[in-house]
Amino acid sequence: MLYYRIVALLLLFLGNISLLSAQSLIRGRVTEAGTEAPVPFANVKIDKTQRGVACDSSGYFHLSLPPGSYRLVVSALGYESSVEEVRVSEKTVTVLKVSLVPAVIAFPDEIVVYGTNRGDAESGWLNATEGVMRDVAGISMIRRANFALEPTIRGMDAGRIGVVIDGMKIFGACVDRMDPVTAYVEVENLEKLEVSKNSLDLTKAANIGGTLNMVTHKADFTRPFLALSEIGYEMVSDLRRYRGIVNYADSSIALRATVSFKKSGDFRAGGGQVITGSGFAKNNYKMDMSLKLGTGQRLEFSFIGDNASNIGYPVLLMDATTTKSQIYRLEHHWMNPFRGVKSFRSMVYFNRVDHWMDDYGRDVTVRPVMQNMYMPMFGKTRTVGVNEEFSLVAGGHRLNLILDFYRLTAFADMKMISVLPGVSDAYLLNLGDVLLYNAAAVVDYSRLLTDRLRLRTNLRVDYSDRNLRNEFGRRQLEAFWETGDMRRRLTSFSFSSAIEYRIGDYGAVQLVAARSERMPSHIENYGFFLYNVTDGYFYTGNPLLKAETSYQAELSVDYSRPEHDLRINVYYNNIRNYISGVIQSEEFKTFANISSAFITGVEVKGSMDVTQSLRIHVSAAYTYGQNRELNEPLPLIPPLEGGLGIQWSLDRFRFAIESRFAGPQDRIASRTTLEDRTAGFIILNLRGRFRAWDFLDVKLGVENLLDHYYHEHLSVNNLPGRGRNVYLGLNVHSAE
Repeated sequence: MLYYRIVALLLLFLGNISLLSAQSLIRGRVTEAGTEAPVPFANVKIDKTQRGVACDSSGYFHLSLPPGSYRLVVSALGYESSVEEVRVSEKTVTVLKVSLVPAVIAFPDEIVVYGTNRGDAESGWLNATEGVMRDVAGISMIRRANFALEPTIRGMDAGRIGVVIDGMKIFGACVDRMDPVTAYVEVENLEKLEVSKNSLDLTKAANIGGTLNMVTHKADFTRPFLALSEIGYEMVSDLRRYRGIVNYADSSIALRATVSFKKSGDFRAGGGQVITGSGFAKNNYKMDMSLKLGTGQRLEFSFIGDNASNIGYPVLLMDATTTKSQIYRLEHHWMNPFRGVKSFRSMVYFNRVDHWMDDYGRDVTVRPVMQNMYMPMFGKTRTVGVNEEFSLVAGGHRLNLILDFYRLTAFADMKMISVLPGVSDAYLLNLGDVLLYNAAAVVDYSRLLTDRLRLRTNLRVDYSDRNLRNEFGRRQLEAFWETGDMRRRLTSFSFSSAIEYRIGDYGAVQLVAARSERMPSHIENYGFFLYNVTDGYFYTGNPLLKAETSYQAELSVDYSRPEHDLRINVYYNNIRNYISGVIQSEEFKTFANISSAFITGVEVKGSMDVTQSLRIHVSAAYTYGQNRELNEPLPLIPPLEGGLGIQWSLDRFRFAIESRFAGPQDRIASRTTLEDRTAGFIILNLRGRFRAWDFLDVKLGVENLLDHYYHEHLSVNNLPGRGRNVYLGLNVHSAE
């Protein structure tokens, strides 16, 4: 027996020697770009695995790997991550030097949606873009239908926040906001959301309430070939969907194409109540091409097409018959073109949005508003833009210079067709062919003051020249405001500064202060006879509006480790010249500046690994808004909201239990809107994903498991949420 044990131990020892001899060694050092100072305790990880090492106090590391090609992700607190592609040969030592650029004080929230094109990131198993946005504490959704939910950030929506796609300015064509910009990007095209919930980041748009940048997937050089096809079904609305993705790449060109189709019937609310007239049909397609032009240079082209039809809005006066959007983008990247210049980026883009809506499917003889007449409406926007960005790095300094220009044209009209004999039809221009030019210059400066103290400052100046080109549209507003000049030239100035102090290797405290301005939107300036369903008034634009001015302060505490993290935000936003509706008569309002309003609140978000395969997520957000001039709450402020989730991952299987809750909202704007009180609710969701084979994933879930009947405070006219929804998806993809 002893003999056999000795032989077994000898064989095991020899096997280990053989295994070790097959390993190759990567030896490297991580330093700071510009200063060459070591970056201690940086993490070096093999991409899409849990395998990696940590650097020592002098920035050195070594990693033993079998021969092959690897993508190493090198990261450290306070620095931008770097991806290094390495090929190691058998029985060799590969020397690697990595330079990390000091990071700017980053977006408070950045959600990776499709970490790979299969969509197995944390939010990748969701079926719609709206589900991703709900993951951000402080974002709430306005629901007008079973389609195209609109995001708000801390109680602010529309022009007060900047919503862009890959940094491009896009404007919806519907004056009733039935077509929010977020509806144009399907979840399979969304790589990540970059969310700034204050005016710290002014690089994407002038705002007083934050920005939401929808970063889409581009053609991927790291995937020589990828093909994905997914079919899905959702029981609550008899929704059928299909999506497909193809990516091809060689050494100089990469191509990516996606397509998706959706068709939904009427959805059911909790308890089985059918919401008649709430179906829709939608298709979306995206094409991307990327060319390598030389060392560090890349040319990218992308196109997004989105079309929807037969969209039911059961709680509004009309339905949307057709919406069409086309978004074109051409961008040139040049990395490290000159000494001290980190990158140069140049982008040109064009987008067009068309929107048709009517009430031909309604009984107009019984409704209380605009009785006995049909009101077909059409709207369109066209936007051309140019964006230039230079990034310079020297030591602990980083300077981004941005020039941003766009030209917007917007038009909307309405026919009033009487169903009564002898009553003449009428015609109305809601937007009399707006022409708007906007030019901006942005300075974004960051500095590493010490190894633990960082500073970031943004300065943005905008100039806008706007007018109405349609003579009839001008006469409408000139008669209303008794002025003969609709042209306006506006200038806004915004400034923000943030300082962040790192506590140890995992914690940080951040303080933000900002003064920002937001010019009136083209609708607030020039809209005419626009019906607002939230308060039942017809609105007329005001060409004499002043820009809103916001004074903000925010304190954030962040603690982040791989196994657990926690972030707490406390903020205050004082807004002067707040733009709101002011009553002119029984049915009519005009946009006007009121002296002052403020919004304040707190947000908490965290997660923790209970075991290696079990993780808990928790979030909560509370917003308080007040109109100082009228001494009443601001309208459409969400109540206390949050969620709790448990996620379990094991080999081929992932499972999650989620609860989403909202408290009651008793603070309502009774003098300025038709807002009413809402009750609180709790929704329970179950989600699962299973890798059946290497080429097949099965996605299964139940939303609103208890079939609770509820409506959210931001649901227009108390449109109820969806009832119990069982969904299934089959995802077939090429081998990794």
